[in-house]
Amino acid sequence: MSGRIVSLRFYSEHANVSKLHYAVESLQRAMKWDEDTFGLEYDLDLFHVVAVESFNMGAMENKSLNVFNISCVLADPVTSTDANYQRVEGIIGHEYFHNWTGNRVTCRDWFQLTLKEGLTVFRDQQFSGQVNNSTAVKRIQDVLVVRGRQFQEDAGPMTHPIRPESYVAMDNFYTATVYRKGAEIIRMYDTILTSEGFRKGMDLYFKRHDGCAVTCDDFLAAMADANGVDLSQFARWYSTSGTPTVSYSSTFDAVKGVFRLTLSQSSRSEEPLFIPVSVGLLDKETGEEVVPTKILELKEGTQIFEFPGLRGDVVPSILRNFSAPVKLVPLAGVDEYELAFLASRDTDGFNRWDSAQRLYTCAILKVMNKEDCDETINPVLETFGRTLKDTTISDDSIRAYTLTLPGESTLAESVTVIDPPAIHSARKQVKIEIARKFKDEITLCYQKLTAAIEADGTEFKVDGTSVGRRRLRNVCLGYLCSIAETPDEQRAAAALATNHFQSATGMTDKLAAFNHLVSMCGEGESAREAAIHKFYDDAAGDPLVLDKWFASQASAELPDVLDRVKKLVSHPDFSLEKPNRCRSVILSFTMNEAAFHDASGKGYEFLGDILEKLDKVNPKVAARTTASSLIGWKRYNEDRAVMMKAQLERLKGDVSCEQ
Repeated sequence: MSGRIVSLRFYSEHANVSKLHYAVESLQRAMKWDEDTFGLEYDLDLFHVVAVESFNMGAMENKSLNVFNISCVLADPVTSTDANYQRVEGIIGHEYFHNWTGNRVTCRDWFQLTLKEGLTVFRDQQFSGQVNNSTAVKRIQDVLVVRGRQFQEDAGPMTHPIRPESYVAMDNFYTATVYRKGAEIIRMYDTILTSEGFRKGMDLYFKRHDGCAVTCDDFLAAMADANGVDLSQFARWYSTSGTPTVSYSSTFDAVKGVFRLTLSQSSRSEEPLFIPVSVGLLDKETGEEVVPTKILELKEGTQIFEFPGLRGDVVPSILRNFSAPVKLVPLAGVDEYELAFLASRDTDGFNRWDSAQRLYTCAILKVMNKEDCDETINPVLETFGRTLKDTTISDDSIRAYTLTLPGESTLAESVTVIDPPAIHSARKQVKIEIARKFKDEITLCYQKLTAAIEADGTEFKVDGTSVGRRRLRNVCLGYLCSIAETPDEQRAAAALATNHFQSATGMTDKLAAFNHLVSMCGEGESAREAAIHKFYDDAAGDPLVLDKWFASQASAELPDVLDRVKKLVSHPDFSLEKPNRCRSVILSFTMNEAAFHDASGKGYEFLGDILEKLDKVNPKVAARTTASSLIGWKRYNEDRAVMMKAQLERLKGDVSCEQ
């Protein structure tokens, strides 16, 4: 733009300097992207980044002096996974983008925090997706976080709108709702107004408010005025807590060739929200897309949308690209065959993945509830088989995500009373059934990917193709390692994982294998112990690698995992004074949901013991660990709820924690 020369200066311990290169490259890409996408140029001659090991947060966007947790800025193939590389790129971009959305235009007060954080999260999501030509993959990754962490927050006692009305402590504002749901609200502007309209709104926003402290209302006004539209109804999103629900039903008039889609909304808002619902239609016989993506504006409690001129019945693909942060519910109940159809044929990559996730969820919940699931498991197997073999899927990452079962935290959002061990068991049962059914095909896929990776040479790459191959190969490894019920199967799984571990040329594959090895028992026990010792020795004291070593073991699927975690917190390399190390063990164990929520309550007791100690050392980390693991006690059965609440009361002292 202006041609200004900007000096980029990164600071770290001398031993870590070689791991800063990717962060530097990411910053350069972020600066170029912001110039090209929004016409925003950096305004100083210097930009500093400082890497700090003991830092509670991920990063802080001080003007021209960004401070980073080393986990968010250091990366190299030996110590970092593909996910680590992506995190570095995203957070480097996020903190740089704050120069305009956070520093030059800042918040009038703390209640407007989502104005800078939600907007900047959206910007870093767009940046990461576009510079890597992987917008669909990035969208899947972001929605997984929203449906896991943010929906969970919406369903618990900490539910709040993206612009809260009050607070006890400012630290409480740094939530998944303010950040992640805030980004979804910003994304809806982009969806409703189109990217061109959103750019016009951003231009006016900066023209009006550069150098000012402003509110969410000022941003909305700029978007509305720049595009000549009324967004007063859309403003209700800022004051509405909880996750809205959109329900749907449909009919097809074969005589007139008209498809009618009825959408209804419900939320905690006293008046209807403005919800953009992205829809496409696929021919029921051929799978051909007969109506490309359209944005339906749901502004009333119930609306009927008509699609005329159709030659035959269609299957609707609804909420494409997750066009609004809502739960989608079919009024007629889940149609497994329709989901299988969309999972195999939808032209929208995101909805293809999402349909598979919803189908897998149906099967897992039926297994958990001990219902007859024969009619569901058949479409599941058909979908998995088609996805594995489909030559029209060119992105291995999309294939990998579509083959992956929904996580336990996501599944928990589909039930009223959460039973983590039951969810874990049901998910495992479905995974094993799939693995046994397609063992030969999965093995062949694994072998082909191994050959392709070896043929590509030893140079480490983080381009979409290389990342996709590794991701898909590691998904295959996971399915094959799940077949480990007999001694022979245990030996085979251990041999496969050990070979994967030993032949890994980077941390992505090494950690994927290690995560399976740490859970092996029976005939795989010796391989497990050998891998644990080898991984530790290879770490050679590197703090980020040791964090992975601790986290993997705390996440292990072993009957004595709690005892192992207790030994880990007594390990010489463990310290409550190091936030990253603390999270690697304590937070990882609380996310090992079947073990943490064991019916004995011993997991809760352990957490209470450790949080009492942690609170004296680092109360912020202690509070965040408590909030994420105990505060949702009302969503569990009475026995678990009583024990979880008891730990909260213990930690709070004499103050009652009644809601």
